[in-house]
Amino acid sequence: MAALTFSTESISSAAALALIDAAVNKANAMGVAVAVAVVDTDGMLKAFHRMDHTPVIAVDAVPAKARAALMGLSTEELAEALSNNQANLLSMVTMKDVTLLGGGLPIRSGEKIIGAIGVGGALTEEDVKIGEAALAVLESM
Repeated sequence: MAALTFSTESISSAAALALIDAAVNKANAMGVAVAVAVVDTDGMLKAFHRMDHTPVIAVDAVPAKARAALMGLSTEELAEALSNNQANLLSMVTMKDVTLLGGGLPIRSGEKIIGAIGVGGALTEEDVKIGEAALAVLESM
């Protein structure tokens, strides 16, 4: 008989806030303004911050970046993986509330994905660096 329930591990509020703090600190050190979103395994917003002077478009983009990264790849890796399959690529880019813009990264605990982070408002390379710096904080938790 199939199980009637299941349980999942998801990022805690404390970890989500630590990621936001680390991302903002890195962005400040780089001299850029960004928005940062952390989503849980269901793609629901767990934490969000928009620094002063961040472009308004980043407000919607960063949760969408994070939701796309729940697939287990960064948004850049996902875009590359889909680039040779036009049907899948078009399906992904027309989905509501996801984007393949760089700056979305999965959050892992061991091998399990427990959420994702999206960073936006700076250049793509800067968004990725900020997200990676934030994820490095989790290793010390």
